[in-house]
Amino acid sequence: MEQPSITPSDFYFACRNNKLELVVQLLNDRPLEDIDRIEPNNSSALHAACYFKHADIIRLLLDRGFTRCMLNKHNELPIDEAGDEELRQLFHRSDLSNRFGGDISYEQEKLIWIVIDGTNQNLITKRMKDMYKGNRLEYGIFRGEEICQQFSNMPKCDVIRRYFRQAMEEKNSTRLIQAYTAETNFYNYVNNYLLTRDEQNLLSQFIQTIYFNEKLHKNYSFKGLCYRSIRVDFEHELNLYTKGSKISNQTFISATRERLLADEYVSRRCNQRQYTIMMIFKIRHNYTALDIENISEFPHEEEILIMFDSLFEVKDVIQKDKFYYEIKLYEVKSEYRR
Repeated sequence: MEQPSITPSDFYFACRNNKLELVVQLLNDRPLEDIDRIEPNNSSALHAACYFKHADIIRLLLDRGFTRCMLNKHNELPIDEAGDEELRQLFHRSDLSNRFGGDISYEQEKLIWIVIDGTNQNLITKRMKDMYKGNRLEYGIFRGEEICQQFSNMPKCDVIRRYFRQAMEEKNSTRLIQAYTAETNFYNYVNNYLLTRDEQNLLSQFIQTIYFNEKLHKNYSFKGLCYRSIRVDFEHELNLYTKGSKISNQTFISATRERLLADEYVSRRCNQRQYTIMMIFKIRHNYTALDIENISEFPHEEEILIMFDSLFEVKDVIQKDKFYYEIKLYEVKSEYRR
C-alpha cells in the first residue's frame, strides 16, 4: 500500500521560493482543492508565501480564491504570517466591492426595501418556509452540486463548489456563510434570487439552511448596533427612508459592527458632490442577524449579516452636515420571525 507523502508539494515549494512563472502554470493546470490545502508539514502554500513576504504570489493566490481561514500548525491564519501592514492589506476586500453598500445605485437600493403598512399585513408577500427547518445538511439532502450548475460560468465558481462540498461532508452550515462572504459574485446571485423567490430554484435550499438553522442562530446570533454606509447623488433619494415609517429588507444585508469601518468604506470612494448615508441598525431580537466575524473569509470586516424580511422602524433621519446623513433604524419584532 502506497504511503502518503511526508514532503510538501511542488506547488508549495514554488510559492515558498517565489517561483512566479511556475506558480502561474500550476494554478492554471490544477484544481483549486488540490493546491489550496494543508500540506504534510502542516502549513499551506499561502502561509508559506506570507511568511517569506512574496507579495506577487500572495496576490495571485488570493485572486484565485485561496481561503484566508486555514490554520497552520501554529494555529495561525495566513494573514498572521504576513506581518507588515502592506502585505496584510492584500487580504482586504477590493475597494470596488459594493457588498456593504458603497456605490450601490438608488434603483438597486429601492429594490432591497419595501414599505410596510400599519397592520403589517403586507410584510411578506412570498413567505419562505422550510419543512426541514434548515437541517438539509444534517439530513444529507442539500443539493450543492446542482445549485452550482446555475452559475457554472461565474468566475471562481469552484470556490463556491468547494465550500458546498465541505458543508456537505462536515454537515456544517458555517461553510455556507463562508461561501456567501467569499470574494465572488455568488452573494449577488443569492440576493437576486431573494427578489424573485422562485420556489423551483434550488438556491432556496442554500437560503433556507442559513435562515432557519437553529444551531447557527443560537451560536452566532447578534444583538446591538451595526452600520452600513452608502452614497447617493441627489438629496431626494433620502426619501426612501421617511422618519416614522416601517420598512423591511427583501435581501440579506451586510453591515459591520465597527462604525469606523463603515465610514472608511464609503469615504474611500465618495466625491465632494455626493451624499453619504450612514445607516445605523439597532438589532433587538434573536434570529434577525448573525455575527459572522469568526466565520467570514474577511474577519477584519466584523461583518453582521442581517437576515432578509427583517422589520425596521425609521426612528430618525439626522443631517450631520451638508453631505452627510445618519438614518437610525430600530428593529421591530415581526410576527413572521420566531
